[in-house]
Amino acid sequence: MVFFARKYVYGEDHDMCCSIIYDCGDTAVLEIIYLFDVDGTLTPAKSIIDHEFAKTFYNWQKDKEVYIVSGGSFPRLIDQLSRKIIDQTKGVFSCMGNAHYKKIKDIDGYSSWALQYKNKFAVAKPKLFFSELERCVMNSDYHTNVGRHYEERTGMVNFSIVGLDATPEQRKEYAAYDKQHKEREQIVKKLSSKYSKLDFVIGGAVSIDIFNKGNDKSQVIKHFEDKLKDHRIVFVGDRIPFPGNDYALAEALRKHPNGEAIEVDCWQDTAALLKTDLFASG
Repeated sequence: MVFFARKYVYGEDHDMCCSIIYDCGDTAVLEIIYLFDVDGTLTPAKSIIDHEFAKTFYNWQKDKEVYIVSGGSFPRLIDQLSRKIIDQTKGVFSCMGNAHYKKIKDIDGYSSWALQYKNKFAVAKPKLFFSELERCVMNSDYHTNVGRHYEERTGMVNFSIVGLDATPEQRKEYAAYDKQHKEREQIVKKLSSKYSKLDFVIGGAVSIDIFNKGNDKSQVIKHFEDKLKDHRIVFVGDRIPFPGNDYALAEALRKHPNGEAIEVDCWQDTAALLKTDLFASG
């Protein structure tokens, strides 16, 4: 078995890039399937893709087999990446893979998409559960919270102390606070001890993703079982270390032949990756 798990770092001077390889081995030349996270990987968190990078990514993916694997909903992913980029992918796994959208036909440059399946989020005593999330907000020492703090999506819940409606600047400020105080890690640990049938993981810059055990991003692997013997799978995400929401998929790939997971810190890292041999080959 060959596993590649590496962190790709975009140079501070924006001219140099380096690849830090944690574990690697030799592998035969295989066709590559590329899986991409979105927030923090292809776009700034909860923001639209950079205009110049959008053109670069669109041109790069034309002759590649590319799939999106994100915690965001399908409509939001279209808003972030553009319909043009989404239509050129082979498939979209939204809401942590709890919803799978497949392109069924192309007519005059327009793609038609169909929902293949969706999972449901289930928790005992939901009112008490959501009250518990609200208590996390009230007990936080952070000084700002805006609007809604949780959102029910297909098969999951997205939760944020600063608020889902926070401005980019407010999100940036909370991300800096969280980096110093590890608040989200503490909340994940606390809630995990109370709800044994749920998983809590850090997603994006300010959020926590919540879903039933097993309904994480690793569930997308089953959709590639027929191709795994003669294809290499490369996943790019920004939240690969535990308890990030990319961790489960990276771990699943580590256990699988021809699997690779690459950690990036921002979309600029991904832009640099597209220039490397691994991403030029396809």
